Amino acid sequence: MFTILTVLTALISVMFIVSVASTISALRREGDEVKALNEKHRAF
Repeated sequence: MFTILTVLTALISVMFIVSVASTISALRREGDEVKALNEKHRAF
């Protein structure tokens, strides 16, 4: 019983870390796109 709970807790924490990492990378990607758009607008 204790082992099952430990494994479930480990799985949940790993999934949480993965979701946080993907959110951070998505935000970084959006930031880069916004910077590129701003540079394009500056050219005009």
